[in-house]
Amino acid sequence: IFAPFSSKYDRFLRGEVILTETEELGRLLFFSQQFTNCNQCHQLQPIPGAKMETFSDYRYHNIGVPVNTKLANYQHENLHRTEPDQGLFANSNVDAPTMRGKFKTPTLRNIAVTGPYMHNGVFEKLETVIAFYNQYNSRKAKAKINPETGKNWAAPEIKDTLALKELEMGNALDKRRIKALVAFLKTLTDERYAYLLD
Repeated sequence: IFAPFSSKYDRFLRGEVILTETEELGRLLFFSQQFTNCNQCHQLQPIPGAKMETFSDYRYHNIGVPVNTKLANYQHENLHRTEPDQGLFANSNVDAPTMRGKFKTPTLRNIAVTGPYMHNGVFEKLETVIAFYNQYNSRKAKAKINPETGKNWAAPEIKDTLALKELEMGNALDKRRIKALVAFLKTLTDERYAYLLD
């Protein structure tokens, strides 16, 4: 079954379990139109909290993912690829330059056990992914630092098609809210993979 809808979140919707306080905060933040931008791309159903949500709009967006230098070095040495990853625009059936750097929104189902993250595996931790998104809304100097490298976030691989409208929607997140979103995302793990959660 592709989507068994057996996660803690699905069981919560059926009234079988209660979310922890942190998970519930993450759920409220995730579906909020005011506080985060998560549901701009990761909500398919028109109503927040609808059953059988797949957590993807199945559209293509450029969210400014930087180059994964480890992957790029490997590709350069073994595949002789040096140009930026064009995303959807690399498809021979797509000729609109506005599609450069755009990738299909992945489902968030089982996201907590499917790292590394982003289309090129540039981030190891889910917390880093949320911090990456938070850089677009926070003015704090610390928000401009990639927690995995201790350096400034690297520039987007392709920046002229960035989905700034979606990325800049919402408020800056503090550590508590980032932790809450991670906790909520963990509840999207199917029961059969729950043993993989840390």
